[in-house]
Parts: sequence; structure tokens; C-alpha cells
Amino acid sequence: MTVALRRVAEGTVCLALLFGTAFPTVGQNPTFPQGRPAVNSQSAQPQQGSAAQGAAPSYVPQAANVQQGPAPAGAPRQGAAPAIAPPPRVPVAPFQLTPPQEEYLNQVLNYWEFKSRQVERFRCKFTRWEYDPVFGPRDPFTAKTESAGSIMYSAPDKGLFHIEKTFHYVAPANPNEQPRYEEREGEVGEHWVCDGQSVFEYNHQQKKLVQHELPPEMRGQAIANSPLPFIFGANANQIKERFWMRIITPREAQGEYWLEAYPRHQADAANYQKIEIILDETDYLPKAIQVFDPTYDARRNPKRTAFVFEQREANWNVTLQKLNLFHKEFYEPSLPSGWKKEVQRYNQGAPQGQGPAARTVSATNGSR
Repeated sequence: MTVALRRVAEGTVCLALLFGTAFPTVGQNPTFPQGRPAVNSQSAQPQQGSAAQGAAPSYVPQAANVQQGPAPAGAPRQGAAPAIAPPPRVPVAPFQLTPPQEEYLNQVLNYWEFKSRQVERFRCKFTRWEYDPVFGPRDPFTAKTESAGSIMYSAPDKGLFHIEKTFHYVAPANPNEQPRYEEREGEVGEHWVCDGQSVFEYNHQQKKLVQHELPPEMRGQAIANSPLPFIFGANANQIKERFWMRIITPREAQGEYWLEAYPRHQADAANYQKIEIILDETDYLPKAIQVFDPTYDARRNPKRTAFVFEQREANWNVTLQKLNLFHKEFYEPSLPSGWKKEVQRYNQGAPQGQGPAARTVSATNGSR
């Protein structure tokens, strides 16, 4: 879910990243948001505590409202085998904000954008929980997997994402025993690096390093348009164009801003039903994010993925040598011994009207 492959046209693959980038200059620095708006009657309320640092988010918010598009002429009656594919589901606004709520939301988004523009480099550790009561434990608050990893970022378009350990839920053998989480021998988690021009993805199972060249529109600032946004950047206007947003901060939460985002466009709605973000008041960076599966239902299918970001560091003071070592993480990775390299090249010469295309080049034994 971290590196998302999007097919734009026939054979076209574009990779979108988590990481934000530099943003347009705001004419006047926004003020720090003060106070809290009236709680929306449909806002999420915590059921087992907030997503505090070191703990998995455990709240269960409302499900998104989705409207089925109009049936095409000649569509078969209900129960009959369809003759054509059904129309796509069209997202609709799941709530309406009052003028004071909208004004306060704008304050939060504008200040978030202001703070994001100041981040030149960033690193953190994170814990990820994957909840899937269909293929995992039935308890919606017991994760199927728990993973530990790290993230690094250098403005405007370099990033690293690495799952270092993954523990899988093991059900108790006897009623009196407690469940446990175990690592699987030989398992390696997601690992990718972006140097601004390409994304290098480690495929340990196939012993293959895959280089995905990014098309021009996915480089620089546009790279922030990701299926999992909000991690390192906030452009208030772009966020509101892409999502229906509202503040859902519980009254008992201290030093946090909770936001809820529903996708406005079908391309995003195909990846998630909604996203919840918790901003830390001290650095105004996300301290937790929860992504809800498109099929999420609070009772029947509470499938979701939660992240908590710890040891967050931004723009730390380092010597030139250490800074170079930090940037070295984003250079093109070396090919491990015995691995193959596969290059998914972006073909700028695709015929007009067919969109860009990708072509594959392979190499072995560390050759590039």
C-alpha cells in the first residue's frame, strides 16, 4: 500500500509515493489554530482510547456514504446475470460542515501547510498494524500483523520506506492461553527507495531489484498525489480539492488535531474508503494515520491499516559528512549478489491518445 502501482493507460505503470514536497508560498504566515469547533454529530468517537504514541489507533468511525451510479439502459433486472459491467460507484459528500467548522478546518489546513514547507529532511520509526477480521482474528481490535519500519525523506522528492520486521498473529492452541505474534523465517517486508527520477523496489522473494522510472508528472511537487497522502506535506487547496475534510478531535484529546478525509474522486475511492490523520501539536506532523479499506464496514468488515510514527526528527543539525551519509540513502541502490535488475522504463514516445507506456529491461550479476 506504500508504493502504489497505477495503470494510467495500456501497459502504463506510474508509482505514487507517500512523500510531499515544497509548496507554493503563502502570502502571509497563518496563525496557530485556537480553540475547537462544535463537534459534528457524525464525528468519530474513540471507543478504546486514542492513537497515542506507541499504541495502535482503536477507534471505529462512521462508514462512508457511497452512491451507486445510474444503471445503463437495458441493464438486466436484479438477480439476472449482467450482460455488461456495472457502472463505477460515485463518491458523495458524507457530511456537511457549518460555517464555523469550515473556518476552523481552513485554519488547521493552512497552518499545516505552513509547517510542512519548513521540512527539508525527515526521518522516523513507525509501527504498522493491519486489521482484517475476515482473514485474521475476528476481534476488530486485534491486528493480523504488526510491523516495524523506518521512513526517510529529503525535499523535494527523495524518500525511503522499509519494513524491517513483521509479526503475524498466532491464535492460542487452548482456551486458557494468550495469542502471540511470531516472525516467519525468511520473510522480508516492503523496501523501496526513490531518488526523484525512479523508484527502486526490492523484491526479495524473486531476488529482483525493480527500477520504476517515474513519468514527468509524477516527479517533483506532483509526487505528493499519492494513494496514501498526508505523510509529509499539506497543500490546503489541493487537499480540499481531493478530499471532503472535517475535524473530529475528541474532547479528551490533548495536544492533537484529528482529521477525517473522504475521497472525492473514484481513483482514490478505489484504494480506500477514508483516511484519518492525527497531527501532533508540537511539530504539526502526522503522529498517526489510519487507512480504511474500500470495503470497510464497522460491523461486518472492519478492515483497515493503522500507522503510528515515532522518533520523528526534522531538519536536525548535522555535520556535512553526516548529511552526505543521510542523502546517500537515496542514491540508486547497488544490486545484491545473485540478484537480477529489472528496469521499467517510461516511454515518452508512446503514440498520441494511447498515453505513456512502460518497457522492461533486465540485467543480472550487478550490471546496470
